[in-house]
Amino acid sequence: MDGKVNTVIIEDEPMVLELHRQYTNRIKEYCLIGCALSGEDGLRLVEEKKPHLAVVDIYMPGINGLEVLKHIRSQGWNTDVILVTAAHDTESVQQGIQYGAVDYIVKPFTFQRYKKALSSYREYFNKLRLSKSMSQQDIDALKSNIIGTRPHLPKGLQQTTLDAIVESLQQNQGYFTAQEVSKSTGISRITVRRYLHYLLDNGWLKENMSYGPIGRPLQKYIIIKEFINQNN
Repeated sequence: MDGKVNTVIIEDEPMVLELHRQYTNRIKEYCLIGCALSGEDGLRLVEEKKPHLAVVDIYMPGINGLEVLKHIRSQGWNTDVILVTAAHDTESVQQGIQYGAVDYIVKPFTFQRYKKALSSYREYFNKLRLSKSMSQQDIDALKSNIIGTRPHLPKGLQQTTLDAIVESLQQNQGYFTAQEVSKSTGISRITVRRYLHYLLDNGWLKENMSYGPIGRPLQKYIIIKEFINQNN
């Protein structure tokens, strides 16, 4: 039987920390073994508890989340890190990937999004740490679940923007328009259209033209395939 994933949370905002704590405790495969309100306390907690996973906010005073990740790697501690970041912060996400973050979650996020990230990590954890040997197929399957192997985006498209749009789409039931996505994300309608066309071209969405009595036809979209590698 698989063991639980021992987890710590490092987040400087008490209300957000409490929310993450409640989210984690709702996932039965996880065991929350500690929380910290600063990067400094977080590093001491990781050194003491030696958790399998740390959920770390990037933006903290003093030692920030990226510095926490760098220190964990420099010390050789066997703790994986999921970073929590603000939307559109491409530079921080890129640095996180370079230093070995296994995933990142863009604020604000729902419990379902949080659960999805932890479920993906649990699969990775079980296969990588609890298997005595791995085939090439096993390794390829693992790679598909971690951030560093997402499909290369066309020039001009950013992963963080795509994640924000996908997060919005997953809250929709049925058809939606680019204008509705623009309103929910705060991203311009022109930009949203580019990302919707990318998702349409790659088979995640289906397009439907709605014709009214007067005026231009309205483009509507609907999700037809789960966003397996776009928002994990």
